[in-house]
Amino acid sequence: MKLFACMCNQPKRLAEALAPVRAVLVAEPPVSRWGLGYSQGGDVLLVRTPKSSDKPVDLAAPLAEIPTDCAIGQAVRDAADRPTYAGTDNTPPFRFRRWMFAQTGAPELEALAPRLFEHVPEYLRRNVKGKNPAELVFHLFLAMLHDEGSVDDSNLPVQATRRALAATLKLIAAEHGRSSPAGGETLRVGNIATSNGRSMVVARIDESFRGVLLVSGGDGDPRDGFEDVPANRAVLVTRDLQVQLADLNP
Repeated sequence: MKLFACMCNQPKRLAEALAPVRAVLVAEPPVSRWGLGYSQGGDVLLVRTPKSSDKPVDLAAPLAEIPTDCAIGQAVRDAADRPTYAGTDNTPPFRFRRWMFAQTGAPELEALAPRLFEHVPEYLRRNVKGKNPAELVFHLFLAMLHDEGSVDDSNLPVQATRRALAATLKLIAAEHGRSSPAGGETLRVGNIATSNGRSMVVARIDESFRGVLLVSGGDGDPRDGFEDVPANRAVLVTRDLQVQLADLNP
């Protein structure tokens, strides 16, 4: 439903950094449950509310009183056609040692879970507390880090995190392909945010409606959400909606 991730260089000023965008960090009702994970002193701490709310939930509100330079928050709205994962243990974000993790959606991994868990070392399996498929994805990701001996590396290069996440998604896709008939439904994994408090990776995985809007005319001042195109530049838009600015000089 709503997922945000943020980092800054001054723990006492994170709320200040978020102030200009607080409106977009509010999850509109109904909210089934919500949580916030944040880094403090090398540990990951959680604020999780497993109860539903019929009022807007400001995910960043707790950060006004919390000195931290890294946080991930998520609000969940249960879908009528999807399984419900209730309770504190199923409320994101999830944590293991330095790591925190949140994922949008609820990918249908129940049939794949036994085979996927075969890739997770026993000491990591013991950390799985709930039934939320996002927690399984998180522990597959940790298993990929374990294979490289980097679960506890606080200075892990962000590219190593990216590779572990990519390997996780590749494994899930492969197992889904093995269990699905040709032409079967595509597995929707959801978007992901993860951090060890020193670096962060946020991945957009879900495909949804997208577009590019270019406007000429008016008072000439860029509006919120728009980027001014410099003079003598061209905007190049590919079929997959990749946008690039190019010089008009031959």
